[in-house]
Amino acid sequence: MNSVIEEIQGAICLLGERIGVPRSLLVIKSSSPEDGSPHVEIKSGEFNYVCSERGFEIYRRRTVYLDELLYWIISGVAFKLASDYELTNRIVGVDSRRLLFSKYVSILGRISKEWEKKASDEVELILINAPYSDA
Repeated sequence: MNSVIEEIQGAICLLGERIGVPRSLLVIKSSSPEDGSPHVEIKSGEFNYVCSERGFEIYRRRTVYLDELLYWIISGVAFKLASDYELTNRIVGVDSRRLLFSKYVSILGRISKEWEKKASDEVELILINAPYSDA
C-alpha cells in the first residue's frame, strides 16, 4: 500500500509543478493527523479521500478512479491558491467569489480542459444555490 501512496504522491508533485505549487502544499498523508486536513486510504481497490478532526469524520469521498482522486487533491490546493489570490486582489463592492472562482477554474485549466470544465460545473452548481451578491 505504501508504494501506491508513493505513486499518488509522485503524480501530485508532477501536477503541482504544472500549476506552480510549493511542495509543502502537496504532501499526501496516509493516515489522519486529526487536524481537519485530508488523507488518502486505500481499501479493497478503492481510494478514499478522508477528512477528520479529533475523531470526527468530516467527509469521505470514494472512487476507484485515480484521476478522480488526483482531481480532489489538486482542486483543494487550487482553491487555497485562488483564495490567497482573491485576498490580495480583493475588489471592494464586488462579491469576492467572482475573482476566487475565476482563478480556481483557471488554475485547474492549466492541468487539463477536462478538469477546467469539471471545476466550472462545480462553480455553476454553487451559484445556482447562492448567486453572486455584489454590493
